[in-house]
Amino acid sequence: MHLLLALRAFFSVLFNSRMANQVQACLENKSPTPDPKQPTSSPTPSENASISSSPQQKSPVPTKSKSGDRNGALTLLSALQRESRFLDLVGESLDSYSDAQIGAAARDVLRDSRKVLDRMFGLKHLVDSPEGETIELPENASPVRWRVIGKDSPKTGSLCHPGWQATKLDLPQWAGSADDAMVIAAAEVEA
Repeated sequence: MHLLLALRAFFSVLFNSRMANQVQACLENKSPTPDPKQPTSSPTPSENASISSSPQQKSPVPTKSKSGDRNGALTLLSALQRESRFLDLVGESLDSYSDAQIGAAARDVLRDSRKVLDRMFGLKHLVDSPEGETIELPENASPVRWRVIGKDSPKTGSLCHPGWQATKLDLPQWAGSADDAMVIAAAEVEA
């Protein structure tokens, strides 16, 4: 279950700039800055009428990277592919493989992916208690650090997941050309 959640979070951050900003703010222990393009609350019926009558806004078109610039998500994805073949595993059709074959391949990819994530982010649990243990919640608990399931404001609860936090952010700086900034992995050719 945690692996699926981690993969969902990874791809949400990779392909959604608003989510990336929220996670970055979370990792830096700051309040997320609101995205001016996203509404902060549901529109009222009168706002819905004005929204539907206004012309459609086009999605922003991605711009080419300036020389020396590269998105950190692409740098991370490139490292995961280079060091663990992550994209090869998730991009492969698994229909023709047995569960045992998939598990054997995934074991190496997951182990090597963890090494990349630890090196770049220094991952650790937010809570040093085992799942299932009853823990006391801090007063005025940050919703970024604590997700309460069930009661509105309990003082104690059973730990379902210890959470994750980065202790550092150590992404390599891009030194390539603007034309290559979007390349995640080179095509390999045997001569």
